[in-house]
Amino acid sequence: SNLRASIKVIKEAASRLRQGVSIVIFPEGTRAKNGNQMIEFKGGSFKAGIDAKAPIVPVALIDCYKPFDKDVKGQIHYLEPLYYDDYHGMSSQEIADLVQARIKACIDEHEHDYK
Repeated sequence: SNLRASIKVIKEAASRLRQGVSIVIFPEGTRAKNGNQMIEFKGGSFKAGIDAKAPIVPVALIDCYKPFDKDVKGQIHYLEPLYYDDYHGMSSQEIADLVQARIKACIDEHEHDYK
């Protein structure tokens, strides 16, 4: 909601990425409340990575919304990274859409592996 604060956070994150620090970002901007169903990714979530020309590693979390159920096995899938050369010239929203599509495909493929 505060544009100046957002820009400051993006610049700080980009600086840390250039230093080799890994950052985890949840591009939906809030917790999805529909199980493994994603909500729209926010393109601005990718700005720090774009500015730092850093690899973007999509990660699919399956059933990880159920952390308090002792009988649930969650899955974490690290997908093929997108390197700067892969996304150079794309808008942040185009990157968001591409990453979301890759994660959705992984969830669709593996969602029922442990049920």
